[in-house]
Amino acid sequence: MTNKEYFTATLSRFNVSETEIDLILINQGLNAGSDVDVAVAKLAMFKEIPMFIPIADEKEGGRSITWNIEAIKMWYSLLAKELNQDDLLNVSDDEVSDYSFMM
Repeated sequence: MTNKEYFTATLSRFNVSETEIDLILINQGLNAGSDVDVAVAKLAMFKEIPMFIPIADEKEGGRSITWNIEAIKMWYSLLAKELNQDDLLNVSDDEVSDYSFMM
């Protein structure tokens, strides 16, 4: 399985687009066509997913798209625990002073 296939299979349930998957791969320096290293792929997702959480609901005509943000946070929290990383999506406001917290 390639990096792109792994990311697509894992992130499709969260409505992450193909373009966003490509951005994650580029940002993390991963080759889309290379064989997946699951540990590297999970860490890449962990680092990038906070940047792709939708900020607003999309509404178009009679159609509305909403995201289950709590499910995304739960998945991310489990991934953080698995990788022994800080859960960046479940921090209190007084812990965040600037954007560097996400780096």
